[in-house]
Amino acid sequence: MRLRRLLFLLPFLLMTVSLSAQDVHYTLHNYAPLWLNPANTGSFAGSIRVGGIYRGQWFSVPGAGINSPTAYADAPLAFGFRKQDWVGVGFSLVSDNAGDFDLSSTFFGLSAAYHLALDKKRQNVLTIGAQYGSTSYGFSPEGVPIQQFNIDPELSGGGEFGGGNTGQSEFTDMSGVGGNNNNNNDNYNDLNLGFKLKILMDPKKDNVFEAGISLLHLTQPDRTALATRAVMPGDTMPNGEPNVPVGVDPDARDRRRTLHAHARLDMEMSEKWRFQPTLFYQTSASNSSVSVQAWGRRQLKNDMGLRLGLGYRTADAAKVLFGIDAGQLRAALAYDITLSQARNVNSYQGAFELSAAYIFNIYKKPTVKPTILCPDI
Repeated sequence: MRLRRLLFLLPFLLMTVSLSAQDVHYTLHNYAPLWLNPANTGSFAGSIRVGGIYRGQWFSVPGAGINSPTAYADAPLAFGFRKQDWVGVGFSLVSDNAGDFDLSSTFFGLSAAYHLALDKKRQNVLTIGAQYGSTSYGFSPEGVPIQQFNIDPELSGGGEFGGGNTGQSEFTDMSGVGGNNNNNNDNYNDLNLGFKLKILMDPKKDNVFEAGISLLHLTQPDRTALATRAVMPGDTMPNGEPNVPVGVDPDARDRRRTLHAHARLDMEMSEKWRFQPTLFYQTSASNSSVSVQAWGRRQLKNDMGLRLGLGYRTADAAKVLFGIDAGQLRAALAYDITLSQARNVNSYQGAFELSAAYIFNIYKKPTVKPTILCPDI
């Protein structure tokens, strides 16, 4: 039963991790600002911002769990071509790991952004940001026997996928598979670019609107096919080719571009409540999704607030959202209720995310000049 579930989910695994033509997605996308858009680098009030997200899904299916952690740190620097402008710098780490096949992809990149204030009070800011780094990817099918099995044609498009009853993995003619893991890993350099506009609509109520767009994998770097699936006697591949790359689209070895478009509104509704809706669009290769979230923030104390929300991602999941703001700390929890075909897997429980971000304020101690008072005055 364990193997059967794993094989049922194999097409989803290959589509979900970054080894395929699709990037990881986060429900709490605003808590991963540098992943969302490099123009978010240094876009906050404070000295240093540190944060991250942990996303987990499919852990109820043995051997098919996916975890996608990300971490980042950034800081605004008080200089620019004009007095009201500033520069942001930072770094981010995004990882994606799946199942017993050890499908993995890890990106580490440095980012910089220039924040161009459209007025002297910095109430309206236009930002351009760039991110450059390296992505390493690989897989290890060692120890996972793939025998005769069938996959629903609606899921994989091919129906039967398997060979004889040899009891051995079909990944046998590949360089390195079955013992030499060094040949099952590779890397490429990557470049991302983004723009963002932030508008302070009402300074007295701190009503803010911001929108941005970013393009990932701008140069469409080449990816190497790490391994191929060996054809067993009597086995016919859907496209008629003798071998099919594993973990890489055989028709497109270039890393396809990914587009992020996002918008956020923060508006005061009453003395205690704020309305904070968000919109996020992501497209990668032929896969697109729209995510809509409606957050409500309740002010508890001067430095503490409770955030509650609901959301929906097209043809994929409904979302339950919870967050808390305490001083310089922002934390959130999200749970995805699966609406796609993956809900047919027995014991499937959906996906969850945990996130946190903290802003450090480093102030320069003032230099106090000593004053001598004359007793005769």
